[in-house]
Amino acid sequence: MTTEKVAHILARLDRKTADRLLAHLERHESGLGKAVRDEMLLFEDLEKLDDRGLQTLLRETPAETLATALRGAEESFIHRCGRNLSRHGAATLQETLTLSAPIARQRVESARRMMLATARELEARGRLLIPSAKDPVIY
Repeated sequence: MTTEKVAHILARLDRKTADRLLAHLERHESGLGKAVRDEMLLFEDLEKLDDRGLQTLLRETPAETLATALRGAEESFIHRCGRNLSRHGAATLQETLTLSAPIARQRVESARRMMLATARELEARGRLLIPSAKDPVIY
């Protein structure tokens, strides 16, 4: 099994399980663990998208999924998403984040996995470039 396949499997798991398995892999096979980590796409990696890439991803992400995925995210990323939405979209997002009741972490993780799947699909179709440590983007 390739590191890309292992990374894809881990990325589909909930964050806690994936982190635990990856930590175990890094302890017992450090080279393989690092290679898998380099292949993985994490929600935090979406913060590295340029504005055009972020706009592409936001257009393809349902508003409810976005609002759920951003729960507990870095405030700077939430604001950046708002800046890259239409005025109405940004206002709706802000209202949803401000007024919605607490939700289960599992729902947040699920929404984040949906956004990551969309990002991978867009990247596969050549519509999005996701910078990585292994293959940085040159502007």
